[in-house]
Amino acid sequence: MDFIDRTAYRIFGSRIRSRAEKYHELQIKIRQANIPSPVDQYVSTAYFYSILTGIVAGLIGFRLSLDVFNSITIPAITPGTGALSNWVEANTNGLLAVATGLLFFLIFLQIVYFTYTSIPTVKASIRKSAIDLSLPHAVIYLYALSRGGMNMIDIFRSLSTYSYIYGTAAEEFGNIVRDIEYFNHDLLTALRNASIRTPSEKFKDFLDGMDSVITSGGNITAYLKNKSQQYQSIAVREQKNFIETLGVLAEVYISVFVAGPLFLITILVILGLIGPGATELLYLLVYAIIPVGTLIFMLVLGILTGASMNVTKTYILETKLTAFKEVPLKPVLDLEEESRLIKWMRFYKSISQIADVVLHPMRMMQNNARNTFVITVPVGILYLAYVISEKGVSVGSIHLGRFNVGQLAVLDDHIIFSVLIVLVPFVVFYELKARRVKQIEDMMPEFLKRLASINEAGISLTDAIAMTAQSKIGILRDEIKRVSEDISWGASTASALSKLEYRIRTDITTRIITLIIKASESTSDVRSVLTIAASNADVEKQLKTARSAEMFVYVFIVYIAFFVFLFIVYVLTAFFLPAIPASVGEAAVDLPIIQGFDIEEYTTLFFHAAVIQGFCSGLVAGQMGSGSASAGLKHSVIMIIISYGVFAILI
Repeated sequence: MDFIDRTAYRIFGSRIRSRAEKYHELQIKIRQANIPSPVDQYVSTAYFYSILTGIVAGLIGFRLSLDVFNSITIPAITPGTGALSNWVEANTNGLLAVATGLLFFLIFLQIVYFTYTSIPTVKASIRKSAIDLSLPHAVIYLYALSRGGMNMIDIFRSLSTYSYIYGTAAEEFGNIVRDIEYFNHDLLTALRNASIRTPSEKFKDFLDGMDSVITSGGNITAYLKNKSQQYQSIAVREQKNFIETLGVLAEVYISVFVAGPLFLITILVILGLIGPGATELLYLLVYAIIPVGTLIFMLVLGILTGASMNVTKTYILETKLTAFKEVPLKPVLDLEEESRLIKWMRFYKSISQIADVVLHPMRMMQNNARNTFVITVPVGILYLAYVISEKGVSVGSIHLGRFNVGQLAVLDDHIIFSVLIVLVPFVVFYELKARRVKQIEDMMPEFLKRLASINEAGISLTDAIAMTAQSKIGILRDEIKRVSEDISWGASTASALSKLEYRIRTDITTRIITLIIKASESTSDVRSVLTIAASNADVEKQLKTARSAEMFVYVFIVYIAFFVFLFIVYVLTAFFLPAIPASVGEAAVDLPIIQGFDIEEYTTLFFHAAVIQGFCSGLVAGQMGSGSASAGLKHSVIMIIISYGVFAILI
């Protein structure tokens, strides 16, 4: 508790405690949001910040309003005679400024207090969504290890250590373990407390059911099996609802961001014949409304779809070597010399990492496609700078409004080339890795089934891995061979599988391999765990396949919408604009058609509109099809090239 919290509690704490029933709902939300603060302390801090902000806002409002009222003439508030009327008339500006300051104080006090007290509700809602999303995977983990014979508390403890894999649900089980170990609660009490404080109804229902099974002496493994199957069926139903929602969003995108801009572009071109103001609106539409609107739409899609390739974060920890602690070491005589040697070792390590990147750049890009930007972005900038210097284009002459179209047209081609220089290598390496990951995930259920069948015959997990490496399991064969070779060179099975997890690093494979590692360390019935993992991987594969098939329809719709946009823009540029000069000469006598209509400027604007729309539509297609904007860059590249080809060849 810092100084502000202590001060706020001293001022407002006793008053809030006396009215504790008023803040009961807020107390529940604070617990559900996992905020480590009592409700009286939290509300005291909210009062303190809101009053402080209100005072500052009131003073600012008073000062600003006083300056405004002094600069204008205000009629007398109370016309009449008498000392009071004269005083009020003489201080009218001051009274109005005080009233304005008081109004500012009340408004900002309420805003800050409402915002601060709404934070627990928002956090609780976020945690609810995170728990609901990760709970099915956590239940699979519980079921697999429970069937392997582990104690339930040990399973909870094990799951809580993998919160970076199993998400917020694992943290909730960690809180149950905390209640047992630190507060000396029994399992049932800990489950009931967790059921009260969780914001997720799904998790509450799961804990209540587990409480009933344990109290009645039922089979907890059977309960976990039923729950895992129930969550799998719920996942299928939720995916259907998701697809329907995505269809609605696709229609919204086409209506608002394709048909809408087309309608506005046509209207603004007509208005541009009559007055000059429409051109600025066209600039705003092309360069601001379309990209910003698409960005907002993609944020909504991102919240709905989530990430398609979640990569588990990895950390490198420096630990003290204790494996040979019995070996006597030469005493250190010069601590400064040792410190200097350590610094040199770290320096050489950094140099070796840099040398590895320089000598093996392809490996760096294959591991992470974003590393291509380290090379392509500087190359693209240098290329554009070289073109600008060679063409003699003054950047200051290019601005929104009536700019020098000729100079900008010189840069159009080269700007697109520089964008392609930046994007194409990323797209290539990203798609190569995405295809490899998909092939691995597709083969994972088959690998687990073979591993389980071999282990069922009485062969150990280590030998089963070696035998599976000799079978035909597609792209996984090389990876499993590396695991078998690591084991043959003395590495433990858990260590070799951990390296496999690090090399692949997708959400599905990480969960599966973590489950296998834990089963090999903790239970003797590895076969049951492998069977459950294989079944779960197969269900997830089917869900992903069905989702990809459904998503393809919406990607196709985005492409159709883009081609419609491009066709309309092409018709306006190739047929409508060239016919305008003759019409202007014929109609100028009787109609107020503007004489300064710049056809080249409108042609450039339409070209930019097609390119920007193509780039944005590609990102939306990727977000819809794969749940990732990065996956949409290939569509963006294709649409940019098509737009450029249409304007370069046909116009």
